[in-house]
Amino acid sequence: MIATFRYEFRMQIRRPILWIVYGLTFAATVAAFGHTYLDLNLGGNEGREPRPAMIVSAVLLTSLLPIVYGCLLADRLVRDRRLGMSDVLDTTSAGRTGRLAGKYLGACAATAVPFVLAYLGRAVAYAVTEGAPAALGWAAVILVTAVVPALLFVGALGLAGPLLMPPLLFRVLFVVYWFWGNLIPATMMPTVSHSILSANSQYVVYGLLDFGHYREIPPNVDLPPEGIVYGPWPGAALNFLRPEASPAVALLWIGVMIALAAAVLLLTRLHTARTET
Repeated sequence: MIATFRYEFRMQIRRPILWIVYGLTFAATVAAFGHTYLDLNLGGNEGREPRPAMIVSAVLLTSLLPIVYGCLLADRLVRDRRLGMSDVLDTTSAGRTGRLAGKYLGACAATAVPFVLAYLGRAVAYAVTEGAPAALGWAAVILVTAVVPALLFVGALGLAGPLLMPPLLFRVLFVVYWFWGNLIPATMMPTVSHSILSANSQYVVYGLLDFGHYREIPPNVDLPPEGIVYGPWPGAALNFLRPEASPAVALLWIGVMIALAAAVLLLTRLHTARTET
């Protein structure tokens, strides 16, 4: 598994298209959000302290960059079959399960590098300009708790999807899924957006990191007595998948992302064993 991890990591990290597509998407993200990204606020004062500033940075970057992450992984698992390498790899000492785990972890880790660099780069810039080195610590916490679990699930989905359809078709459908299941308002149509099944959910930042304490909204908006609540959307379908944010629900979301990733990988292993025999 370790040898496969190293090979997949080196091969993926050296692909010029990885850096080009990430660079273009990052530029589009910065251009789209403008002063919101530069000031690290969502229209209020969220960016004045390190913790909410790093949360806003993560929220903005996870809007579009995971699309690049998933699409770039779409050819990694089917490549061996296309090149006729499966039989050759079977002669090595590594088992199929170990190779799958190594390929998954290596390819996902390499594909996440530009994303992590973009996020930590903004944290370093904030720490220097604001004189707030605590931003680096909060950035690390947010990466581990709010970003990595989502990338684990999206990475498994990106590897497995092309086994059932051509990679190009999967990429198109993945983009549609990302907007439908993660970005659109929950009241627009039945969707798992903003739920515990959404990779882009903000349960960790509201449930564990108390982001609602820093949010500001226009004065003409009525809030419940407990303040800003992340959870059910009034009038939205599937609200049973949107419990109110709390530390327990935040941990539940992390567990759901890891469980979904493990389930997708297990199904992938069963599928490849079935088709290869």
